[in-house]
Amino acid sequence: MDVKQTITIIIIVRITMLGFVSIAACLYSIPLCFIQRFHTPANLLTLNVCIAAFVSSTYWMIFYVMDTYYNHIMWTSQSCVVIPYLHNMLNSQELYAVCLVSLNRLFTMVYKNKALYRTNKWVATCVSAQWTLRALIPSPALTTNPDVI
Repeated sequence: MDVKQTITIIIIVRITMLGFVSIAACLYSIPLCFIQRFHTPANLLTLNVCIAAFVSSTYWMIFYVMDTYYNHIMWTSQSCVVIPYLHNMLNSQELYAVCLVSLNRLFTMVYKNKALYRTNKWVATCVSAQWTLRALIPSPALTTNPDVI
């Protein structure tokens, strides 16, 4: 077995594992979406983690397929700016989602008398802030000249 075959096998294993993560995130989020009793702030934060895992793993699956088999299509002068932006934004999305769960749990424990931290509105505000910040933080990379890269 030569190096190219070994790399292809590793890429196929990566794509398969990422596919399992995407499917598992979807399966785990189905009851959280459709069963009314699961519409609690803690479960909505868990749903955010599932969505982040799904988006991230699906992006990396597509990236590995395109980078391995359609390299000439993927790396153009326009995509040299967008792809590093997406790498930066999506790599830490799951991490920020888990940190958001931890912070919300800390706030509900420390501030037991404050009902704000146990509302769906608070969770929606936190989740939208997380996704907005993760989209804005790497945005200066979009202003890079693709000819320089």
